[in-house]
Amino acid sequence: MDSFEIIIGLKGTAYIMQDDIKYEVVPSSVLLLLPGHTHTGYRHSTGETSFYWLHFYCHGQNSILNRRDALDEISPLNSTPYFNKLNDSIMLPAFWQPESIEKSVILFKQLLHIANSDYYSSFCTDYSLTTLLLELSQQFIHASLNLNELPNTGGGNFNILLEWIRLNITEEFTIDELAEKFNYNKDYMSRMFKKHLGVSPRKYINGMKILKAKEYLCRFDLSIKEIAYKLGFKDEKYFMKLFKEYENLTPSTYRNAYYRTLYNNE
Repeated sequence: MDSFEIIIGLKGTAYIMQDDIKYEVVPSSVLLLLPGHTHTGYRHSTGETSFYWLHFYCHGQNSILNRRDALDEISPLNSTPYFNKLNDSIMLPAFWQPESIEKSVILFKQLLHIANSDYYSSFCTDYSLTTLLLELSQQFIHASLNLNELPNTGGGNFNILLEWIRLNITEEFTIDELAEKFNYNKDYMSRMFKKHLGVSPRKYINGMKILKAKEYLCRFDLSIKEIAYKLGFKDEKYFMKLFKEYENLTPSTYRNAYYRTLYNNE
């Protein structure tokens, strides 16, 4: 084929080979197939198997790097906050499993919706695709450099704290409890969030909750009230107000906006 192809696993395992390299595309894994290379299935899938896939062209310059060269390209991000060499670039590995695939799945659903909604301009799908590719690129760069890793301070570690928030985002906890759990002074922890993430701890946590809510709205048949309670909100009206504040849409409007999904039944 003359285009790139991205495949994101959803259910089961798809067995795909490019040239002589075999890949097992499992849920949450991402495979990038290259133009001008032969790819084929090398084994039958068992049980229910599904994945998202898309083709795209890259009209600008592109190159294939080994892992060492790729890390050398992006390593300045670790020490130079004003490094902007990658501003107009997207960097993707051939095959990997991002730490968090939820946002990419949501962006893929939005892309499918736009592609099938008769938008008057093809730029709509182009921009939506670019957003998806940037998200995948960000996931790869973040995982490769562990950009949030900071020295231990008072027995706590900022990167571990962020990971704990991600894993426990459906629980209800206070900022005081979070600081105490990771042996941080509350004010110092707030400064850490401001310095490295640009937001307060509460705003970051609420943003993560809204991101999880968007996943629930797109992937599960749950009521708004059920989603609010799942995310630790005792008041569904407050959840709806917060969602609109972050997304400029109500939860119901967001869910209804992306109802179309394509299935490859061949």
